[in-house]
Amino acid sequence: MKKEEFYEIIPKEKVEETVKRIELPAFIYFRKIIEKKYNELVNCLPKNFEVHYAFKANPNKDVLKTIKTLGVGADVASLGELMLAKEIGYLSEKIEFTGPGKTLAELILAIDLGVSSINVESISEIKKIANICKERHKRANVGIRVNPKTKTTASAMKMGSDTQFGIIEEDLDEAFKVIKSEKEFVNFTGIHLHLGSQFMDAEKLIANFRFILEKAHELEDVYQFKIKKINFGGGWGIDMFARKPPLNLLALKEGLRELFADRRYEAFEENVRFIVEPGRFLVAEGGLYAVEVLYRKRGYQREFLVVNGGMHQHYAAAGGIGQVIRRNYEIDILSGGKNNGEKKPYFVTGCLCIPDDILATELNLPCCVNEGDMLVFFNSGAYGFSASPLNFLSHPLPNEKLI
Repeated sequence: MKKEEFYEIIPKEKVEETVKRIELPAFIYFRKIIEKKYNELVNCLPKNFEVHYAFKANPNKDVLKTIKTLGVGADVASLGELMLAKEIGYLSEKIEFTGPGKTLAELILAIDLGVSSINVESISEIKKIANICKERHKRANVGIRVNPKTKTTASAMKMGSDTQFGIIEEDLDEAFKVIKSEKEFVNFTGIHLHLGSQFMDAEKLIANFRFILEKAHELEDVYQFKIKKINFGGGWGIDMFARKPPLNLLALKEGLRELFADRRYEAFEENVRFIVEPGRFLVAEGGLYAVEVLYRKRGYQREFLVVNGGMHQHYAAAGGIGQVIRRNYEIDILSGGKNNGEKKPYFVTGCLCIPDDILATELNLPCCVNEGDMLVFFNSGAYGFSASPLNFLSHPLPNEKLI
């Protein structure tokens, strides 16, 4: 989201007022934008779809409570996220647990809570779940995360192919045999496929949905198991750098409507739970990272703004979290000084004593930047606070605030 678009929803005066009364550095989340993104998402989906929120994008408790009030379920991937979901008040039937390396403690808690689906990622995991259930006289809800051999689309971050995620197609026969032999303790729920993240092209995302529906149809025919739910994963993209056109939601809505009108999938629509589990799409554009300029200083060829935050608090802005080419986030300056229209390039650096602590390069800002001015990094509501090495160099934690 470009800053101008953000200010149309949350006026710049409101942002300045908010930033001035919060101790910086801080992550600030805006409920109004999160709700807007949820409504955009739901408006694109055909009927009978459930939305589950991927906690890993932003597990802030106030953000989670806001999302829960919208009727959204939970996609968790750790013991901590599972416990947080229960603390916030998510019902077990609205929780799915996915992840390639679930520990014994995590599986025991998921089984005891009776979550709606433990999406298994290896045959050994199915056997481990069955053994736990035998010992505890329980029956677990189990889905298979499928790692398909072929891919249909391109995304910014691959989650399929030859990775640690899911069960490869060559092993599905054995996986279904184990489930069938342990049916007293394992209730097969359906399949989960998350094939990539940051899809910015509606046609590619539609092709992803089509591929998953066809794969579900194929698996039912081959293995004679009734699929009760299809989890399409997430991957709905947003551009943190505000350089690309946004995901075309109108084209996506129309494409999904046509896809799910296909007669081949009528039985699915009547009898199957459809789930999407976005994270970044729901929360990224609703968050700002705000810092104060501590020092403005010259180097030999560059001019630097040293701020009181850094890569330890916003690792993604410093080029982390899967980025190959480093790009600047959308950034604005909140200043009381007058802007005469002139601009000059700055390097924005953090307060760490390492050369990698760079939050922006060649950032064009007004010449009148002063020490004490504040910078805000837009699209920072996902993979910020919780995805950064916060303890590095033992600086205080940044504040978090939901408005």
